[in-house]
Amino acid sequence: MDNQKDLEKLIAINSIYGAPSKNAPFGKANRRALDAFLSIASSYGLRVGEDDGYAGWAEYGSGDKLVGVLGHLDIVPAGEGWSSDPFTLTVRGGNMYGRGVSDDKGPVFACLTALKRLKSQNADIGARVRLIVGCNEENGSACIKHYVQTQEVPRLSFTPDSDFPIVAGEKGILHLEVLLPFDGEDVVSLRGGERPNIVPAYAECTLKSESVARAATGGAGVTQSGSVVSATGQSAHGSTPEKGDNAIIRLLRALSPLVRDEAVRWASEYIDTSGAALGIACEDGTGALTLNLGMCEFGREAKFVLDLRLPASASAEEIISAISGTLPTGGKVNVLHRSDALCFAEDDELITT
Repeated sequence: MDNQKDLEKLIAINSIYGAPSKNAPFGKANRRALDAFLSIASSYGLRVGEDDGYAGWAEYGSGDKLVGVLGHLDIVPAGEGWSSDPFTLTVRGGNMYGRGVSDDKGPVFACLTALKRLKSQNADIGARVRLIVGCNEENGSACIKHYVQTQEVPRLSFTPDSDFPIVAGEKGILHLEVLLPFDGEDVVSLRGGERPNIVPAYAECTLKSESVARAATGGAGVTQSGSVVSATGQSAHGSTPEKGDNAIIRLLRALSPLVRDEAVRWASEYIDTSGAALGIACEDGTGALTLNLGMCEFGREAKFVLDLRLPASASAEEIISAISGTLPTGGKVNVLHRSDALCFAEDDELITT
């Protein structure tokens, strides 16, 4: 790849969300990633600009028409289980590895390279193309929401944050917090996961009884140290939970026959990747419903955070109602985030173009 060392600079930055500061609304690491992007783009001879640290851009072309390419520089936490340093770009067997290589620093860099080549050829493309990179896509896209309020908005845009050659629709997203009473009859604490949209690769539980802890270690990937039981799995993106191995679910199912805590029983019985156990499985032309148990924490109450991807025809209200109907007495569901499905017809001008 041209200028692979420039991509290495972006991958090396652990640009997760951090505490806001001046000109760094999403933390200093994201500011460093933005500065690196602007520096690289400027060195390619492209026009660059930024929106007070919310987003930045690299642009090529001329004229009144502005075409947008929307990407992002922020990432989700690297998590556990990497076979190489997630912040060192590694090439093995023709594939690149590193946090952000596919989501979304690699695709951003591919588009940046395309603009560089157009610039080197002095190509007349009949418009300005602006590669806009946000710093908050993984936490709600406040970056682009700010951009459209303060900067020039493209006439049309696409995002290199999906499969190629093109995806014309995206399922809806629903993040739910399920809260259940927790009296700690056998479980002292239980936690796992960092973000709703990541399949957790590690979870652990502290039990009151060391003998119960020993009994819970019969399954693969579940280990015990004293009264602490831990489970390891395989991380994946929350939109494709079936590609991972959820450590929280592995741990809950190991514990369920051994403990009296109703929250454990509920989760082990009703949580799967398709929503079938909850009675919410559905599918249409935009795909099938998926469910990821992204986070879990037992303290004063038992909290489960679910990431659901909904087909365009699915009703979020009906799904929330169905989940609520399975909860033990005192349980409740809170909506943390919701975005509706976005679908274009296959003959839409943007898609055919």
